[in-house]
Amino acid sequence: MILSPITALHGLVLILRHALFDIGLIKSQHAAIPTLVIGNIHAGGTGKTPHASSLLSIFADRLGGPENVALLSRGYGRRSKGFRWVNEKEDWQEFGDEPFLLKQLNPKHPIAVSENRIKGVEQIKKERPNVKLVILDDGLQHRALIPHKSIVLLDSHRPINTEALIPGGSLRDLKSRIRKFDAVVYSRSSNNRKTSKSIFSSEMITRGLDVNTPKNSTKLRVLAICGIAEPDRFMESLALKWEVVRRHSYPDHCEFKKEDVESWVASVRTDGLDGIVTTAKDAVRMKQFSETLTGIQVISIPIEVKWHNEIALNALVDEWVESTIFAK
Repeated sequence: MILSPITALHGLVLILRHALFDIGLIKSQHAAIPTLVIGNIHAGGTGKTPHASSLLSIFADRLGGPENVALLSRGYGRRSKGFRWVNEKEDWQEFGDEPFLLKQLNPKHPIAVSENRIKGVEQIKKERPNVKLVILDDGLQHRALIPHKSIVLLDSHRPINTEALIPGGSLRDLKSRIRKFDAVVYSRSSNNRKTSKSIFSSEMITRGLDVNTPKNSTKLRVLAICGIAEPDRFMESLALKWEVVRRHSYPDHCEFKKEDVESWVASVRTDGLDGIVTTAKDAVRMKQFSETLTGIQVISIPIEVKWHNEIALNALVDEWVESTIFAK
């Protein structure tokens, strides 16, 4: 109850801000290249990064290859400023963990970071004139950009009608904003929730958990490390293949410290564990500690999207691609 006044104030600020954009007192515009914004109402945990990765591939198939479909991110937590092309050979901290992971997963796609989305897309057009579509993986609240198409992700395990705005709840934006999107995806769903051509569902797959594990075989004893939103789901999934002896959860995007890593190494050696299991995104942030982790097996688990009703999804994508948005 103590947070209620703060939550109410947050709501009023959002209502005013959106109203100013809607009536044109604060200017907004389309970018120089067609854009697809992937946003979420919840503050993390909806699977935005794996959905963005999946959609990069889906649109690349329609638009002539990965070099024609770019991704632009703000680069949350990065140490650099301005426009930067994400380069796997550089330090991930220059770009943020999620853009760096997306580049690792999609090396042939142009991936960039810029806090100013309009200028960022302009730079992409200038330097990569062949790009036909820019996907923005965190553009929901960036109202200065009017997306050509937009998708909102809703966590099927956290019904919107029972949630409140931050800090009283986990919503980062108004529930009414959902109606502004061209398509809705209920993520982390166990069944197909499609009820119209613009409503879809998907589930998250931790790739590799069901591979090379013979029945009745002894499970490897591991330390599980996780620094993502909604970490419990990842931790629970590990029981399919590993015996999790110890687990450590950190805030989303947490920048690990050397003493953290040293404590993990000590736990692995003291308890005689077989190694460390972590998410692909966390593995990005561990890379700088490779020397400290020498001799320790680190198993990185990619989290992927499994779409329900792919035929309907592909039909909508085809409709978008064939529309006047992409007309030369």
